[in-house]
Amino acid sequence: KKIVFIIDGSAISYAESYMSFIEHYKLATIIGQPTAGTNGNINIIKLLGDYQVIWTGMKVLKHDGSQHHGVGIQPTIPVSRTIEGVAQKKDEVLEKAIEVLSK
Repeated sequence: KKIVFIIDGSAISYAESYMSFIEHYKLATIIGQPTAGTNGNINIIKLLGDYQVIWTGMKVLKHDGSQHHGVGIQPTIPVSRTIEGVAQKKDEVLEKAIEVLSK
């Protein structure tokens, strides 16, 4: 079966872990924009005034040993939504996914 995954910067943490298997083993076409590039356990320091600092507390690499942090999972077909598409009530990313599945 043809399978596509639609991703963007809102995919973070475990979504990136899942997508890393799809990317590395080429299990499906990935469409959209790169994921957040932020994965791993987090550390939190609570500060005065109800502030807090949160950061990734472990090094996460891609399956091939390359950098994941700040890079994320890259789409095999990069597609962005546009202002024109939003104004026309179109979703270019979804349309591209449907096009790929229709071939």
